[in-house]
Amino acid sequence: MLMNTLKRAVSGFVLGMAVGNLIAALTGHPDIFSPALLTKAGSLSTALLLQTLLSGVIGAAGMGGTTLYEIERWPMLTANLTHFALVMAVFIPIAHFLGWTETAADTLLMAGIMFAAHFSIFLIMCAYYRAQVREMNRLQEAFLREATRG
Repeated sequence: MLMNTLKRAVSGFVLGMAVGNLIAALTGHPDIFSPALLTKAGSLSTALLLQTLLSGVIGAAGMGGTTLYEIERWPMLTANLTHFALVMAVFIPIAHFLGWTETAADTLLMAGIMFAAHFSIFLIMCAYYRAQVREMNRLQEAFLREATRG
């Protein structure tokens, strides 16, 4: 499980770097960094490096944390809430440092959006697993009907 987590974390890091800078570029600001980050960094190149690396850390936590869903003794809700807590614990300080969220209202808005995303994923996973169980039950019933005939 550790190797699987590390592999996912590395791919999440790369994806996080790309997505973080893509989102920043699509915000429409003249530069893709918050004024707070530019002040802290002191230069555009340092700001780019910090934003890229810290976006990668967020991605690594998100993707690496997906192995929590593979802990079979955990209910899906426990895995989902633990993953959400992990992502938020990494995201909130990084978002504040990078200047993505400046106020408590900004942070609550981002947390709400992320909670809605996790809740949606939870509902989709529940529907998917229920469909799998229905199909397995259907196949088992068909097998039992065939076995009792012959």
